[in-house]
Amino acid sequence: MLKTSQSVRRSARLVLVGMLLLLPVTVFISMQGWRETRIVTLEEEGRNKLELYRSNLQGAIKEHEYLPITLASDKRILALAGMHHPTAEDTNEVNRYLEKLAADSGASDIYFMDNTGETIAASNWNSNASFVGRNFGFRPYFKQAMGGNTGHYFAFGITSNVPGYYISHPVLTNGRDIAGVMVVKTHLETLVNRWARGGESVLVEDENGIVIISSHPEWRFRDLRGLPDGQRRNILKSRKYGEYPLTAMPVTKGDWPRDGVMSTLELASIPTETPVEHDTPVSDDRPNDVNSPNIAAPPLKPAKLHTAPVGNSVAGFPPPGPDGSQTASARAPATTRYLTIGSTLPRQGWRIFLLTDKTVLDQSILAAAFIAGAIHIIIMGTIFMLLQRRRAMLEQLEIRDWSQRELEHQVKLRTADLMSTNVRLAEEITERQRTEDALRTAQADLVQAGKLAALGQMSAGIAHEINQPLTAIRSYADNARQFFARGQTEPVERNLTRISELTERMGRITNHLKTFARRPEYHSGPVDVAHAIQKAVDLVRETGRVANAVIDFPRPDHSIFVTAEETQLEQVFVNLLTNAADASRDQDDARIMLNITNGADRIFVSVSDNGSGISDQTMPQLFDPFFTTKQFGDGLGLGLSICYGILRSFGGTIRAENLPAPDGGACFIVELRPSDKTGTGNDRRNDQYNGAAGSTAGKAGAKTPIHEFALLTEKNTPSPSTITATGVHGVGTGVFRSVLRPKDNR
Repeated sequence: MLKTSQSVRRSARLVLVGMLLLLPVTVFISMQGWRETRIVTLEEEGRNKLELYRSNLQGAIKEHEYLPITLASDKRILALAGMHHPTAEDTNEVNRYLEKLAADSGASDIYFMDNTGETIAASNWNSNASFVGRNFGFRPYFKQAMGGNTGHYFAFGITSNVPGYYISHPVLTNGRDIAGVMVVKTHLETLVNRWARGGESVLVEDENGIVIISSHPEWRFRDLRGLPDGQRRNILKSRKYGEYPLTAMPVTKGDWPRDGVMSTLELASIPTETPVEHDTPVSDDRPNDVNSPNIAAPPLKPAKLHTAPVGNSVAGFPPPGPDGSQTASARAPATTRYLTIGSTLPRQGWRIFLLTDKTVLDQSILAAAFIAGAIHIIIMGTIFMLLQRRRAMLEQLEIRDWSQRELEHQVKLRTADLMSTNVRLAEEITERQRTEDALRTAQADLVQAGKLAALGQMSAGIAHEINQPLTAIRSYADNARQFFARGQTEPVERNLTRISELTERMGRITNHLKTFARRPEYHSGPVDVAHAIQKAVDLVRETGRVANAVIDFPRPDHSIFVTAEETQLEQVFVNLLTNAADASRDQDDARIMLNITNGADRIFVSVSDNGSGISDQTMPQLFDPFFTTKQFGDGLGLGLSICYGILRSFGGTIRAENLPAPDGGACFIVELRPSDKTGTGNDRRNDQYNGAAGSTAGKAGAKTPIHEFALLTEKNTPSPSTITATGVHGVGTGVFRSVLRPKDNR
């Protein structure tokens, strides 16, 4: 290795070792700095959140604070308070009024007590737990109101055993005499449930140090401060907190903080607290509440052991356990460290605490340490890379001279290679020119082959178009010969007229050969679509292309004009009818249905059959030229392709779909542009056509079109009212073995 690069490498190693030794120092300083910053931030955020929870709690308390004050001056309450011995009739109206008011305001209970504490009227007067007639004079909220103040008190209901917040107000008669107390009980369970869904740890302790509201159900009705034994017995006897044993909160380390100061508190995880059932009966004439002075509480009887759960618990609380105490875990409970901040509600004497899991702080400190270490490593790596780059630059300067000499030698070798490469490139250019000449010759041959293919496709299409008129001409000629032999000149004249029309049509088809080099021009105009369909139906019937299939065409009473070329439109429906007949030839009751529907800006004509339908593999190629599902020799596969091209030239279109079970079959839907002509020339031509046939237009809904003549076999002669086509069409000889006779129009 070069001498300069060796000295630089030693310097880089010394720098790397020094940076590695400083890495723990950097991480430690970063953790301490971030801890202090984060604690200040969490403390500020905790105060803000605690203030929000405090406002939320006070708002829930004040929601119904106006009710007892307002009701204390209500004339119905004052009238009831002025009665010495009110009867049921006197309290009936007040009971219903309080019941409706409680339902409308959302309060739990509203009731009025006289100055002795006996409940005179209540919103739950008609329930099993009615307060009417019960004496609650021992409750502190009653005594506070009798003292002329608004009372506030939280406790479990004696009758309902449901916790709630009681607000009382004195009822004054003559503006100075206290004749009773108005009380409203509001439950705070909605607030408790909302706090539980919030995802944060919040609790509220009352004046006794008991948790009365918490976002964790297992923390409710636990002792935070450690009650003396005597006070605990008095509280349990009063059942201010229901059946709950007031177990101590499992604080394993730390103390509850002062207001506005954040401290660390460690709590053990606990199962849900369960209430204890005592032998003390629920009585309306019990002594004063635990908060009242001079209580002489009797000793508390031991709790009963339950062999089964104590039924349903209070709403929002867990059901009692089998032994009336919390369920002990088989293993030591886990502990959680919290950052705790508190605040006081002076009016109620309560305190509210917000507990933030210290894991959030620890994870934040670890993240800060990781980021600081990563930045330190990045800086260390950057310095090391700069030193390595300097070493590489020195090495490059030292080897540049050697490279220069080596480069000159390589240039000489590459020059010889380039000369040989130029010779090969010249040979490749000559070969490419020969290939391009051959390609141009092949392209010219391909164009010629394309012209021949197009001419063959056109010839096949014209052969397909001429085949149907030829078949019809053959049938008309055979029928005319039979009519002529009978001396019936009128049918002979009509058949010759139709033969003339078909030859004219064949002439128009053959003229397409003359327009091969230019775009043909068609003269589109108003065409009666029902007339065109009728002619197509007559044509396929006369030629025998539909065999024994029944054609159901309910022709409308009025003309429906579309923009099209009449001959080509007839050819479209002839092709669709022929295909429908071929598709349903294997059915015993072969049927072809045609229907005309008026749309918003389109005329829809549907041609459906009861055959086997169209397969999913065939549907995408249905309108491709030379695609057919018929046997070899039965068709060229050009009919639907020609129909598609004809309809597109009119501004219309065609689509196919399968009909639902049970009948099944295929349906082709033709969409045509309507014409604004109201119908003159074509209507007269239709009338002439129908009049020449010697019949009147058929009514809509007829199963088969009405013609002048019915095609009958020699052996079977149907009744005069039946219109069928049962002739046997010999394709090879072009002869109908049938007899034509006039149809009885009765």
